[in-house]
Amino acid sequence: MRLLTFCFLTLWSTLMAATAVKPAYSIDVDGNVVEFVRESNTLYIATDVGKLEIYDWQARQKKEEIIYPDIHDFLGDPMKPKIFGVDIAPDHQTLVIMVQDENGERILYLRTADGKQTRFLDKNDHIQMREARFIDTNHLLVATMSNEMLYFSINPKKILWRKQLSLSTFSDFQLNEDRTKVASTCESGIVYVVDVKSGKILKTLEGGNKDNVFKVDFKNYKVLACGQDRKAVLYSLGYDTPIIYPTQFLVYAGALNAQATLSAFQYNENNEIAIFDNATKSEKYRLIGQHSVLNTILFVDDKTLISSSDDNHILIWRLP
Repeated sequence: MRLLTFCFLTLWSTLMAATAVKPAYSIDVDGNVVEFVRESNTLYIATDVGKLEIYDWQARQKKEEIIYPDIHDFLGDPMKPKIFGVDIAPDHQTLVIMVQDENGERILYLRTADGKQTRFLDKNDHIQMREARFIDTNHLLVATMSNEMLYFSINPKKILWRKQLSLSTFSDFQLNEDRTKVASTCESGIVYVVDVKSGKILKTLEGGNKDNVFKVDFKNYKVLACGQDRKAVLYSLGYDTPIIYPTQFLVYAGALNAQATLSAFQYNENNEIAIFDNATKSEKYRLIGQHSVLNTILFVDDKTLISSSDDNHILIWRLP
C-alpha cells in the first residue's frame, strides 16, 4: 500500500511539475545590462559602460549605438558612465536617457530621431532623479530617490505637479497600458497607484510585501510587486486580497503578460525564472539559463519573453 501511495505521489508530482525551458538564443552586448525597453522589433539596451545599444532582437543585429563621454571616479581617473535608464516616446522616435554624471549626479537627455540630443535635467535642476518615463511626446513622469514624483511638460519646460508619495526611499514605478496611471513602490513594500494627470493617489496596495519592493509591473488592472522578502505579490485594483507567491530568493524583477493571466519572476538563487498561472496559482514553466541576478523581464506575447540580468546577455525565451 505504501509503495502504491509513493508511486502515485511521484506520478502526481511529475505531472504537476513545471516545464523546464531554456533560452532560444541570446544577444550579447558590451558591458553589463542595466535595463532595456522594447519597441516592436527594437530593443534599447542601457549598459554600465557608457553605451546605449539598439538591437533588432528578432534579426539579432545591432542597429546603432549611442556612446557617452567618460567621467571621473573619486580618484580622478576616467571611467565609463552608467546608463541608468531609457524610454521611448509614443511617437516611436524620441528617447529619454538617464546617464551618470560627475560626482554621483545624473543627466536626463532627450534624443530625437535625427540624433539631436539636449539636456532636459541635470545637477542645476537640483532633482535627485531615479527614473523617468514618457507619458506622451510632450510630457515626462520623473521619480526621485526621496520618493517624490514630478510631472513635467517638455515644451515649455515646466513642472505641472509634484507629489511626495511617502518618506520611504523610492524603488520603481510602472505605467499602465494607456499611461494614465502609474504604480509606484518603495522600500516600505507599499505600492501607490497614482493618476498621472492630477497626481492624486487613487489606491494604496499593501499587506503583501513587508519589505522593499524592487520592481513592479502594471497590466490589465493588476500590479505585480517583486520583493526583498522573497515574495512576488499580485494585487488587483478590483479587490483587496492579493495573491502571494513565496519564493526561495529575493525577487529582483518580474513581469505580467498583457492580460495579467501569467506572472514571471526570479524564483531562486540559481537565477531561475518561474512562470505562474494566476488563475490556478500553479507554476507552468521554469526558465533555466539566466546566469546572473535578473534585472528586467517582459512578455512580448504569451509565448515569448525577453530578459536581462547583471551581465552582458539578453535572453530570448520561447514557451512550448
